[in-house]
Amino acid sequence: MMQGNRLASGSRVAIVGGGIAGAGLAASLLFNGRARGLTLDVRVYASGMSERTAPPAVLTPECRSRLAALGCRIPTEWRSHELRGVEIISEGRRELLSAAPGGLWVVDGWPNGEGGLAQVRDVLATAASAQGARFVSRHVERVERQAPAPDAPASVRGAGPLVVRAQGSGDRFHAVALATGAGPLMGDAFFKGFRPAPTVAAVQARLRHASPRLELAPLARLWISPLPTVDGLFLLPGAGSVYALAFGPAVTPADLCQALMMAARDGLVEEGFELAALETTRLPYGPGRTLVAPGQVVVGPAAFGHPLQVGLSETLASCSRAAVALLDGGLDASTLERRYVREGLGELMEDAAAGARSITWLRRAGRRAPAAFVAAKGRRGSGGVYGGGVLGMSAPTPTALLGAARWAGLREVVGSWMRTTMEPVPMAVPELEPDLYYVVDDDPDAREALTALLESTGAKVVAFADELALFCAVARRPPTAILLDVVLHWVDGLRLAEGLKQHPLTRNTRVVVMSGLNRPHVRQRALDAGAEAFLPKPVDPDRLLRLLTGRAPAATSLESTAQSAENQQQELGSDRYAS
Repeated sequence: MMQGNRLASGSRVAIVGGGIAGAGLAASLLFNGRARGLTLDVRVYASGMSERTAPPAVLTPECRSRLAALGCRIPTEWRSHELRGVEIISEGRRELLSAAPGGLWVVDGWPNGEGGLAQVRDVLATAASAQGARFVSRHVERVERQAPAPDAPASVRGAGPLVVRAQGSGDRFHAVALATGAGPLMGDAFFKGFRPAPTVAAVQARLRHASPRLELAPLARLWISPLPTVDGLFLLPGAGSVYALAFGPAVTPADLCQALMMAARDGLVEEGFELAALETTRLPYGPGRTLVAPGQVVVGPAAFGHPLQVGLSETLASCSRAAVALLDGGLDASTLERRYVREGLGELMEDAAAGARSITWLRRAGRRAPAAFVAAKGRRGSGGVYGGGVLGMSAPTPTALLGAARWAGLREVVGSWMRTTMEPVPMAVPELEPDLYYVVDDDPDAREALTALLESTGAKVVAFADELALFCAVARRPPTAILLDVVLHWVDGLRLAEGLKQHPLTRNTRVVVMSGLNRPHVRQRALDAGAEAFLPKPVDPDRLLRLLTGRAPAATSLESTAQSAENQQQELGSDRYAS
């Protein structure tokens, strides 16, 4: 039912998306409706899709207050893991943003239970269901605006002009909200001209350690631009694992894996970790442009956000303001635009734009980026109804961070014109261990054969089935040489060779690249990455030993390498070292 353009008792509201934004909007709608004496029929369409990595949740004091206001019961165990602060890292510089005692809670039950986001969603869904919301497991394909036929039954004519099409069914509603997050969106299938928040690619993972008990400092870490393709790497310790998130326009799972290897080498995560879960995702990267239509609104990350937005306060704030706007404006687009977008989301949208723009300037700031966070934290924000900051902190605000990052980026760019680049020298470089070789190959037969060959000469060999521990091992115990396969499980050998040659702790280690991909461009890429030689598979044992022991010239031309492989391919076909 409708009273003019406003929702009335009996009005039907559909929410597309059963995550935190969807459950939060349902609870907020029913709570605010009841305060006005209205009984609403709210249905939440949850498609049942879940993330394998089960991300944790960071609860700020404001977020906890909003949950309590919606009738959520906050479990006491959620306070068992608190963050002392967030450490900002860039080009060897570090700064700590301290959190107030009891300020940041990390909610996480993985791997023995649900992740933090799933736990918060369940609490919100319980509160919404207690007030009358109904959750259905259906995937929504589209929303249509279709007025009922004049001769339709009275129950149909009073059911609303919006039809939600979900897996073959079609139900009518007076209002529909989209709360599906920053992933694949419905686009024009929600309403014509819908322009959601822009997004950026991201990869998330769970790190599990071999030790039964994880000992980590209660610090989250943000590493600015660890790789050219990674804008930021966020590391969040949980009760039994570490959650890792890398984001950037062209970031790939291999980028995240390489960044984690670098983080373990530099002591940011514990050595010996394994990737228990890894998947790609999307993050909001600024404000959306067109978020309302008559009777339709967009909430949560689908409407606005930025990668430095860690907590849930912004999402819950958008839910409460969308609920009030729907109750006030209902089917009138201009009223929804004014009440929800301009008045309700104005400050949040400005923060989303500033947070997204600050990431570009933080990359340009380089080694000055950590200090920019500290400088921004000391600045007073403009104030307002919503006073949220980045990384779950009350300060710095995104606007203050943008100003500090822009100034630091300009100083770094100008300063780079007038100084000579000097690479920091490590305080202590471990000595190379003679007759120690590392073999990195995901083929067990190849590892066994190469290990037996080298051990027959009296050498010590460490074989790696998983390349994730390589950077740490080379930095702590430099070998005489590394035999590196190209095709590996997480990161290809060419990228690893390049990464080894770029760090002062590992750049002097000899690297020999092996591959069955005996193509000129692969060989050239290996040599360009810093490899001493490229050996095609099947590997010639005599040639390998001559190369490693120095009884033959170490560098071999591409032509002779290829010719030797062709001449000896057949006679070595049955050799036990030719696997």
